[in-house]
Amino acid sequence: MVNQALRQNFQKKLVDYFFRSKIIVGAALLACSFFFHYFRFFGLESIPTIITLLVEMFIFSFYYFVRSTRPEWVLHYNLASLWIDILAVTVALHYLGGIYSMMWPLPYLLLIAIASLFLSRKGRVMFSAYVLLCYSSLFQLEHQGFLSRHNVFGVPQSSGLDVFCWASMAFLILIMALVSYNFVELLGRFQAFASLGRFSTELAHEIRTPLQAIENLIHREDLPPSVSAEVLGQTERMSRFVKEMLAFGREERQRISRIRIQDLVGYSVDLVSKALPSPCGIELERQFCEEDLWVDGDMEQLTKALSNLMRNGIDSMNGRGRLVVSVSRFGFEWLQVEIQDTGTGILKSEIPKIFEPFYTTKAGRRGIGLGLAIAKKFVEAHSGRIEVESRPGLGSKFTVKLPLAEC
Repeated sequence: MVNQALRQNFQKKLVDYFFRSKIIVGAALLACSFFFHYFRFFGLESIPTIITLLVEMFIFSFYYFVRSTRPEWVLHYNLASLWIDILAVTVALHYLGGIYSMMWPLPYLLLIAIASLFLSRKGRVMFSAYVLLCYSSLFQLEHQGFLSRHNVFGVPQSSGLDVFCWASMAFLILIMALVSYNFVELLGRFQAFASLGRFSTELAHEIRTPLQAIENLIHREDLPPSVSAEVLGQTERMSRFVKEMLAFGREERQRISRIRIQDLVGYSVDLVSKALPSPCGIELERQFCEEDLWVDGDMEQLTKALSNLMRNGIDSMNGRGRLVVSVSRFGFEWLQVEIQDTGTGILKSEIPKIFEPFYTTKAGRRGIGLGLAIAKKFVEAHSGRIEVESRPGLGSKFTVKLPLAEC
């Protein structure tokens, strides 16, 4: 029943913090209950609550004995205590306000959230149903008069208010159950992705050193020209891979300056055109507006973003086609850079996926699926956005929208 999506070391650390928090909160509630009982505030009958809290405190304290003697029991012990916690909260709720207390049921929601970090999907559904069953049972017993009400807040009683309180809490429990249903899987993916990012960055650093040594050897005169050209091509491919991995996995500090967007886009076009092979069937066209448009941004990051979008368009044309890069104003506060190709286009079902890291449709060709992810990362870092229009067989248009610099 223990969820395996998260590492057990992480779960054990979380259990430690959880039990420490429970002991602190339990001790505070126990002190308040003794205080209320001694002075008879609100006419509160707090003996059952005090007994419940004492039992809970014993269970919490026993955890540290289990952790030192039976560490393999820690997670299972925590899961068992979560189910007992729901009973304790239900008892405390009855004596500290009953179903009219909308504040005390909040621990139900907190326990559902915590349980989602330890239980499997099936277990999360069962736990949420168990919480709803306990609360509904308390509601039914108080509503039918089988349990005396401890209405410490003096709320006027009515059947309509009873049903409203139950429905409100049941709705909150249902919402929390739906939120927690996929929470752990999502958190597990984030952890795996973070680990992959760290690994990729380290791998890129390790590849870069021998890559530089290979590049130096290529220029030796005793190598045949055909061999040098082949090794140079493969070395450039590896170098591009390393640069993409480092750009995506490393958090770079921005060097903000005021940039004329026409200069930035022109520089990016020049970089891309220089990398094209000498006999090339791809035509690059620039369409820049006459008005000077300025943006506050990092020159290097924006150049990488635009260059990657242009290379993506070039790759989609398979060596023959037309790439049009245009710059214009968009409204009063934005500028836009449009990159339109005459390539193969993108299926409508693939458009939501193209900015995902390592997603690529270029099997057997250059690229590892990071170019568009890097472009999106850098554009959004400048408070901009990328829009895509594409039809299979008719090419694609990527529109980068950035806020204009203030005058």
